[in-house]
Amino acid sequence: MTNKDIAKKYFDSINSNNFDAISEWLAAGHLFYNPVTDAPLNTPGHLGMMQKRAAAFDGTYILEQVLAEGNYVTLKGRWEGTHKGEFNGIPATGKQVTFPWIDLLEIKEGKIATEHFAFNPASIVAQIKTV
Repeated sequence: MTNKDIAKKYFDSINSNNFDAISEWLAAGHLFYNPVTDAPLNTPGHLGMMQKRAAAFDGTYILEQVLAEGNYVTLKGRWEGTHKGEFNGIPATGKQVTFPWIDLLEIKEGKIATEHFAFNPASIVAQIKTV
């Protein structure tokens, strides 16, 4: 299986909210970097963040471009979904949300060692905020 295949299967697991499968793709010392936490998250912290997202939104990560070189896979895509539960103190609005993202995965021995996920978190709040 190529690193590109691993990245695609990882996102399939995320889109199906299969947290057991997601954790199988993560290396023992996995670190997740993102713009909403001060420090990288380990596997339990990363899974917890994903579970909160799944509770607050129904949605899908859409892969638009997947590039691989050596141990690295870069993905560009967009997320589309519906705000169905509390998020950042904002109760469910039923509003549609979409945002672009870029993700850089470092894959070692078939597992995701590090992940650098970039997006604009303020764009999500702006889309669901009620006046």
